[in-house]
Amino acid sequence: MDNSEIIGRYEALKSERSGIEEKWRDIEEYVTPYRGEFFKNSDNELSVEWSRYGSDYDSTAVMAHQNLAASLHGSLTSPSVRWFEMRYRDEDLNKDPQATGWLQEVSDRIYYELQDSNFNLEVNETYQDLVGLGTSVLTLEEAPGEDGWNGLLFSSVPVKESYFEEDYQKRVLRFYRELKWTPQQIISKFGDDVPQSIKDAEKGKDTEKRTVLYTIFPRGGRIVPIGEKRSPSKRPLVSRYILVQEKATLGKDGGLYEMPAYVARWRKTSGSKWGNSPAMFAMGDIKSLNTAKKQILIASEKRIEPPILAEERANVMDLDLRSGQVSVVRDIDGVKAWDSGHDIYVSQELVNDLQASIKEYFFSNDLSFPEPQGTPMSATEAQIRYELMQRLLGPTLGRLENDLLTPIVARAFKMLMREQRLPQPPQSVIDKNADFDVVYIGPLARAQRSDRVTSIERLSGFVANLAQINPETLDVFNFDEAIRHAGRDLGVPAELLRGSDDVEQIRDARAEQQMAMQEAMIAEQQGKAAQAQAEGQNVTRQ
Repeated sequence: MDNSEIIGRYEALKSERSGIEEKWRDIEEYVTPYRGEFFKNSDNELSVEWSRYGSDYDSTAVMAHQNLAASLHGSLTSPSVRWFEMRYRDEDLNKDPQATGWLQEVSDRIYYELQDSNFNLEVNETYQDLVGLGTSVLTLEEAPGEDGWNGLLFSSVPVKESYFEEDYQKRVLRFYRELKWTPQQIISKFGDDVPQSIKDAEKGKDTEKRTVLYTIFPRGGRIVPIGEKRSPSKRPLVSRYILVQEKATLGKDGGLYEMPAYVARWRKTSGSKWGNSPAMFAMGDIKSLNTAKKQILIASEKRIEPPILAEERANVMDLDLRSGQVSVVRDIDGVKAWDSGHDIYVSQELVNDLQASIKEYFFSNDLSFPEPQGTPMSATEAQIRYELMQRLLGPTLGRLENDLLTPIVARAFKMLMREQRLPQPPQSVIDKNADFDVVYIGPLARAQRSDRVTSIERLSGFVANLAQINPETLDVFNFDEAIRHAGRDLGVPAELLRGSDDVEQIRDARAEQQMAMQEAMIAEQQGKAAQAQAEGQNVTRQ
């Protein structure tokens, strides 16, 4: 693709989303202030308006949005709790200690790479866009640096800057990011490989920002095997920086093995690739609440310092209502304060209802723990709260895992494998060409699977009660598989569960030990019987 075609596609995408940008502008003004204005060019620092936002009268929506985004971050990808594991699709491999040990080590290394990167910082920004605008974009690339591995680099791309095209499976096919860079920034990124106009602007101390388009598009549908490194020109995806005004390429084209941009939606909107969010549904109440609070403040001002009504010629001079001042009047009864008759308490009830409604849109009451009533909340109560969260956010959770988190883990695995940062898999994994899935074990994901663990517990208790009447019922229940299923649903590390071969060896050893003990007991009993018989014969002879 040449630069003219790329810019044409970008401008077409920019034009077609003008409808939803009206919604985004309201959300940015009332719910997510200071996250970028959609209808204004930020060509310099003076273009940023710090005091224009309409949510100055009430911050209920702002705080509810922040709380929901923080709840997602803490319960789905908590920075302090391990939130994913990896598991084979082949159950035989899940019972193989060598195979599970390798996969556990791979999972550990990916997790630590994520922790060492800026993932926790950037994913929080992603959740904020998701809850507010309904759509969020996160990119994953290798961190720049010297030759060799430099770690993972994440970037939460503002929706204002993001444009993309989808393939038939609704995955990102082409990605465009609109950047605003000064000549100094462009040269610091690309060195001397820039147009002469940029060099001249830098020498002239020009700080005006230029539009730079970063784009990723397919090269030719090539598929590169996992673990095989190729030069940038032979990788399936092309990355390019374009100076839009001059349609000039900045630097050299890069190459990527997988699409590094991931687009997550809170809920999908039929017929559109952009998502919708709680903020969109709550916008009517949010605007009403801000208007109501503004009117209450005006009415309160009138009650505190009411307007003065004066009959014609009732006063000799202008009234001076400042403290300690004297005003001369002809008729004191002709001067009085005007009572608007506004009932502040009735208005406050309206405000309370609107605030409660907005919090309901953002699940504030459902996701927050109740105030302590003298005793701390038990672990069971906390688990119930997470289960409630799971029921409320189940569809969003599934979409986040499918569109964002699983692709991130999968790409991190491929990047580390290509850089030979992971151990070689055992032969059993290679022979079966094993596939594996990402299993989420954070609090919210565990709550999603807690029903199965509860069912296993109830069934095992039921079987134990029946076994007291009829022990043969124990033959029906597979205790080994019950423990493995419960361990997987609870997120228990694989190394804590012995493999089938180890369990079989332990049981064989136990059976041999029990058989040896039984043989010893029989021999002892036989010896005692022989001794008693000999003693009896001696007595008979005597």
